Amino acid sequence: MKIGELGERALIKQIAALVAKTATSEMVGIGDDAAVTQVRPGSCLVTSKDMLVEGIHFLLPGITAKDLGYKSLAVNLSDIAAMGGVPRHAYVALALPQATESKFVLDFYVGLVALAQQFGVAVSGGDTVASPGPLVISITIQGEVQRESVFLRSGAKPGDLLCTTGPLGASATGLLLLQHHYSCDQELRDQAMQAHYRPLPRVDEALWLAEQDVVTAAMDLSDGLLQDLQGLCEASQCGALLYEQDVPIHAATTAIAPMHNLSPLTLALNGGEDYELLFTIPPECFAPLAQAYQERFLTPLSVVGKMSTEIGIKMVTKEGKWEKLEFTGYQHF
Repeated sequence: MKIGELGERALIKQIAALVAKTATSEMVGIGDDAAVTQVRPGSCLVTSKDMLVEGIHFLLPGITAKDLGYKSLAVNLSDIAAMGGVPRHAYVALALPQATESKFVLDFYVGLVALAQQFGVAVSGGDTVASPGPLVISITIQGEVQRESVFLRSGAKPGDLLCTTGPLGASATGLLLLQHHYSCDQELRDQAMQAHYRPLPRVDEALWLAEQDVVTAAMDLSDGLLQDLQGLCEASQCGALLYEQDVPIHAATTAIAPMHNLSPLTLALNGGEDYELLFTIPPECFAPLAQAYQERFLTPLSVVGKMSTEIGIKMVTKEGKWEKLEFTGYQHF
């Protein structure tokens, strides 16, 4: 069967089943945002690897080299945040077409290093090779986490509240603005483009949440709320119920999605690359946690739904109807 017929999620499951033969009892492998390996009692190494391909993950010349360097590291930092870890080291591999200007490569590193310094990450090595095209970026990032503090996708229970750290849809809206000449408020345009080019990984927020010791499961929102939530549901062997009126939609998405004949909700659920945290907590913990989070980060937590015993993802609409939801966003194959 061709991978286009099998699908990405099914392919990863089959790969995971094969490589599980190499796993040990002191590690967490494929299935979470990053791998977790115990290096000494109570202390774990967190490792994530991401690849970005020109034409799939970014468009040239639609993004500057500095922004590309920043974003390439940001998506990896987000994976470490999703595990409740502290990022430490990054390793950068580039497959470069021969016509690539050296200034482009150096500017790429300028953007990457600026974000690395912000979070205390050392760029500790990597590789460069020739490519017949396209440009390919591969980053491996390592961090550390205490074993009792690590976030996994598998700990959610029916009744747990499903929360996010911020509004959804802004990055996908930025992509729409890149692809189409929509006229909109300049401030909203700037916010959408900032979200698309320079997402801020929620490292500080994740570390704070880990200290509160109430999170039962977590991951980052990279592929879209529905796609990512499906992964959390499968790992926790639960279903989820979303409430349409509670899904936080970015103001830019609300303004611009209709220009593309899309509902803002559709873009918020399926758009991807938000890099907010998606996590679950017991319902009795939300009020004090939300108040403390607001005081600490000056932004609210949002409850978008709850985990359920019935497998699958459903939504209660604003009209009170129940709908079964299916992901309609981008899939690699």
